Amino acid sequence: MFKKNKVEEDLEKIRRANLPKEKFEDDEINSEDIKLEKGDLLAMILAILSLILPYIIAFIGIMGAVIYIMYLFFR
Repeated sequence: MFKKNKVEEDLEKIRRANLPKEKFEDDEINSEDIKLEKGDLLAMILAILSLILPYIIAFIGIMGAVIYIMYLFFR
């Protein structure tokens, strides 16, 4: 199920978490070292859309209702 490389990366993260901070301060992980897996980008996009999209739909619905009510009153 998991690749051996991924397991080794996780074990390295666990080892680093258990070490005192001063031993690995110079070996911090850079943003270039972050390795995204195949579906990670799609998952991040879907997560952001699932947070924002309901508010956008509600805003459009409320604006549509307000315009419709204004149309009825000012006809």
